[in-house]
Amino acid sequence: MKEYVNFDPLAERFSKNIYGSLKGRIRQTLLETLYPKYVPELAQPGLSVLDAGGGLGQMTQWLLGMGHRVEYFDVAGDLVARVKQDAAESIASGQCLVSQASVFEFDSGPDRNLVIVHAVLEWLEGPQAALDRAMSWVAPGGVIGVMVYNRHMLELRNLMRGTLEKVKTGQLQGLAGGLTPITPLSPEPIRQQLETAGFEILTQAGIRTFSDLTEPTVLSWYSDEDIIEMEQRLCEQAPYRDLGRYVLLLARKPQ
Repeated sequence: MKEYVNFDPLAERFSKNIYGSLKGRIRQTLLETLYPKYVPELAQPGLSVLDAGGGLGQMTQWLLGMGHRVEYFDVAGDLVARVKQDAAESIASGQCLVSQASVFEFDSGPDRNLVIVHAVLEWLEGPQAALDRAMSWVAPGGVIGVMVYNRHMLELRNLMRGTLEKVKTGQLQGLAGGLTPITPLSPEPIRQQLETAGFEILTQAGIRTFSDLTEPTVLSWYSDEDIIEMEQRLCEQAPYRDLGRYVLLLARKPQ
């Protein structure tokens, strides 16, 4: 049985609808602020980084630009081909490795200073098992960054839009071919799984909190810069950190 969604048919839609929009700018700006804040070793080049299910490779490109050694993989051939093209110079120099694999197929020893698992688990039928695998790739003292599509936000959006029955029945998964994941996740069990494995939670942040709940007409009254500034201000505060479209957890493995 296939355990994941392959993004080959969705790659262009993701690139245009999310990454090529203000939504994508908010997401990447927050990530590029939060990671250096809680992973200060990123300031020194040469870390061994794994970008698991790395999509269009935004994190890979950012980390390569900081001088780190990055291995990227994704299950979608179209995405892998794009990243190979975008990172061609880094691949040629040996700074970057790119391969096609699912999180259940890829294998690595516990030798990565940083493992990134962004917007991956919610597209799998076995997210807990996948997170266990990802945690095993982190070196002692290293960090894992887990970002998931937030079930809390999805429930709230459905209630606000009149689809209460979906929330009552728990049928929140997306339809085939859509951009809503098959397994939206709450942050609490992710935190618990990380802590049970001995990881120390460094922070929890909501990625796109108020901006995903605001009517487009109202949002148009604000400048992009003001929206991003407010998202940065609110992302780590309760209750906003629990209500982001995505929730990011950064956690450090014990030595």
